Amino acid sequence: MAAEPPVFDYTSSAPWEQVIRAYGDTEDVNEAVREMVANGKSKAESWEAIWDHEVRRFETDPDFRAAVKEIYDTAGVDILSVTPWTHDPSVSERAGQRRDLSRWQSRFDSADWLHKVTTPDEARQVAADGDVGIVLNTQNAGGAIDGSIERIDVLYNEGVRLFQLTYNYQNLLGTGCNDPAEGGLSKFGRSVVDRINQLGGVVDVSHCGKQTTLDVIEYSDEPVAVTHATCQSVSHHYRGKSDEEIEALAAADGYMGIVTLPWFIAPGVDEPTLDIFVEHLSYAADIMGADNIGLGTDFYPADSRFPRELLEYYKDHIVELGFDREKVERRNIAAGIGEFETYEDWPVIRERLGEQFSAAELDGILGENFLSFWERSR
Repeated sequence: MAAEPPVFDYTSSAPWEQVIRAYGDTEDVNEAVREMVANGKSKAESWEAIWDHEVRRFETDPDFRAAVKEIYDTAGVDILSVTPWTHDPSVSERAGQRRDLSRWQSRFDSADWLHKVTTPDEARQVAADGDVGIVLNTQNAGGAIDGSIERIDVLYNEGVRLFQLTYNYQNLLGTGCNDPAEGGLSKFGRSVVDRINQLGGVVDVSHCGKQTTLDVIEYSDEPVAVTHATCQSVSHHYRGKSDEEIEALAAADGYMGIVTLPWFIAPGVDEPTLDIFVEHLSYAADIMGADNIGLGTDFYPADSRFPRELLEYYKDHIVELGFDREKVERRNIAAGIGEFETYEDWPVIRERLGEQFSAAELDGILGENFLSFWERSR
């Protein structure tokens, strides 16, 4: 019997269900946060502490590791791209990233079914074996390398393969999608793109501003990815891409993944359903072709089981990262979308897309399109 085609998702982090099970249930997490705050920890420190607890339990408890594997098996996702980072305000982005890279390495070392994936062939083998693969990424290469080209090599050697050049703000490489500046790719940014190309990493422009996105697509020697974004012509949001950007990406043999975060794909809609997600994906397919699009749900912060004790803190945190407070406050950012409420509901994505796309197109969208792109961008 042939193995199922691989399923890829850009998710930002481990599912919330993972840390919740480390404590017991959502209310146990809430109680742990309340206790830590009562003992003098900030919400940011509490956030770090609950993930540290999850890692320690993952290391020491085989039953917990089995329960985590069950989450991914239920979701039906084989390969995930995650972002090592920290909420700790006392450390730099570079130091925080190193801390979370250590967390992920601890997970890899503790579970024989969890693998750091650094090539498309490894990803396919992991999926064929019924295991789970993690493709490490950085969502703000400018902050992660802190002005040092050599730091790109360090990250690559640690297993990072997707390099998003900017986050929401402008950095030394270019302009982010929610920065008032309209600058493009800088000279230093060109050097970074060159080095990522030379190493065989993937250049990602998901959070880049329009001019930076267009500049990178034109300048890069290798195809470029938008791993997780939306189509502005469907619903206008600064985390989306204009037709001009998507058309340029298509002309340069690039790849585009669509998010499911409701406040990105359906701004102003009170109770969006998965129909709007399918609309974004279909629109991208019309421009890119169905064999050059995929999924980047970016879902973990939208999980309906998000601990309420951390929700207001998280809103403040993402505003600091460059999201508009008015838009953040207007929406429940932890309610899921339609039937997709927790990561274990991921099969509804497959089911819904099966109604819109052919079986062959669906296999590509679910994972093979990303892996094919990864191969041609190396």
